[in-house]
Amino acid sequence: QVMDESWWLAQLKALEPKDQRLETLNSMYTAINKSAPSKQIVRRVLAAPELYECAEIGSGGGGGGADAAAPKDGVVSVALELLDACMRLMAPETDDEQLPRLLNRGLTHTNPAVRSRVLSLLNRELERQVYSGQVHQLPNNELVFLVLDELKQTETEASAVAIKILSLVLVQRLNDAGVQAKLVQLLQQNEIVRCRAYELAVNLAKTSAAALGSVEFILDAALSELDNDDVLLQASVMEILVPLAEQNHGLSYMERRRVFDVISNRVQRLEENPLDALLVPSIMKFFGKIAAVQPQKIIVGYSHMLVCLFEQLQSEDETVLPTALDTLPNLAGTPQGKMLLHLNFQPAMERTLTKYGAYTKKLSAPIKVRLLNSLDVIYAMDTPPTKEIDNVLKGWYECFAGGLQADHIMDLVNTPFPDLQLAALALLKTLCKYRWGVLALRNTGGAVEFLLSRQKDLHKDVKFLKWEILELLSVSPEFTPTETVRFTAYVNEGPYHIQADLNIATEPQGSA
Repeated sequence: QVMDESWWLAQLKALEPKDQRLETLNSMYTAINKSAPSKQIVRRVLAAPELYECAEIGSGGGGGGADAAAPKDGVVSVALELLDACMRLMAPETDDEQLPRLLNRGLTHTNPAVRSRVLSLLNRELERQVYSGQVHQLPNNELVFLVLDELKQTETEASAVAIKILSLVLVQRLNDAGVQAKLVQLLQQNEIVRCRAYELAVNLAKTSAAALGSVEFILDAALSELDNDDVLLQASVMEILVPLAEQNHGLSYMERRRVFDVISNRVQRLEENPLDALLVPSIMKFFGKIAAVQPQKIIVGYSHMLVCLFEQLQSEDETVLPTALDTLPNLAGTPQGKMLLHLNFQPAMERTLTKYGAYTKKLSAPIKVRLLNSLDVIYAMDTPPTKEIDNVLKGWYECFAGGLQADHIMDLVNTPFPDLQLAALALLKTLCKYRWGVLALRNTGGAVEFLLSRQKDLHKDVKFLKWEILELLSVSPEFTPTETVRFTAYVNEGPYHIQADLNIATEPQGSA
């Protein structure tokens, strides 16, 4: 039967005594899933203080002692599920003036899981509006203030969603005096809260030059953190600032504030301030990520940063190599980056890739995986390369491999570590998209035989990659018709085909 309003009100009343809560919540949860009650009822349930009391950690009924814990956890989790179900049914209308009052209890709740659910609901609704092309104006600041307050909470689980919401709704209200005052307050909090404010400001600044102007005071505060003594905080701020360079108005703000000069000078003055050495990996990461979106600016404008990177790549030092190996593909990931490195740093690139070849013989397995991944990103391509870039990449590869062959890669494929095997085969697959890459494979003794073998003990992902490589080879003009027929047969049998052992005598099959 449909549960009418009086049934729901009776249930809410039954939540008051603590000992019946679990049972009552369960029957409400069952009812809401069976027959969707009217919006009016859902709003009554969402407005009921008793429901929020049940979701408080430590709200369970029963006496003290160990037994009190069991029902309590049950009560909290069912209360959360019920809240979630109600909110999904309600579909919040963000232009409704009553909405802040309705969500207030949830957004100011002591249990971060409750706040997280309410914020996720709001975020879903806003994303739906963005998708449909129409973001509704909020009637006033009430809801914005509630969400901004989440950024001051100690727990982190809901703050990321709060930042997403604010990045959408604050664009229209950035010059509102109340909003500005709230943002100023955030900058007076501890460093975790300040970093959330910086992240929000970067998201907003990316949307337009006008928005950047409105949050410039927050970005300036972020830059002032770079004079702080706290290395971790500086590293976080650098990471947060990177997306600002994606748009030209953000890049020109960073140039006006001399961000790149200030940060790169730290690397040049390491003798004066040895503690900055701890920051070098973060600084490298920063310049690498900026170079991924603005290659010209970094590769041509901050060549001393690249000199420092190439030194690190030669260092054999396993503490700095991981970041350095991740940074090079940021510089060389785009076609423009590849050409700029070729024109401005060709000798350094050749030395680096020759060193990579030597590293395949001597570093720890995790670093070798990183190195292979780094090459994979450099050689990956969305569109076929120009003839010029194809030649540059071929030259770099020959430095790495010591000629047009793939021995280094095959040596790593033949190790007993699946991680290494997978990284080596993934690189091989990427290289086989180039004609010279297929030739390098063909010139390598044992490589084609390995790909065609059906070893049983290989990891299933290894088998799949082998199959994908053979798929590329089966359409390559570099092989004889006989070889191509073998490749095609393998591909048609599929990656996990098990060959029948022909040397085992088979029993005659009698009729059952």
